Amino acid sequence: MTGQILFEQKHRGDVWRLEIASYQGRDFANWRKWYPDDGELKPTRTGLTIPLQRLPDLYAALAEYLAANGAADPPPS
Repeated sequence: MTGQILFEQKHRGDVWRLEIASYQGRDFANWRKWYPDDGELKPTRTGLTIPLQRLPDLYAALAEYLAANGAADPPPS
């Protein structure tokens, strides 16, 4: 069950991913820790799912935080 990866962050040998995934015909955002195993990443049970309709709320909260903390500009590519 993998989908479109929106964000990845390496942390202590693992990778945290935010992705859009589907399960039993339903789409959701999946924030999950993955671990390397024989050269490929496998998901752990650690993480959470977010209903897609809540992504605008998450976006607004992140934008508000970044604007208030002087980090509203995206990082250079």
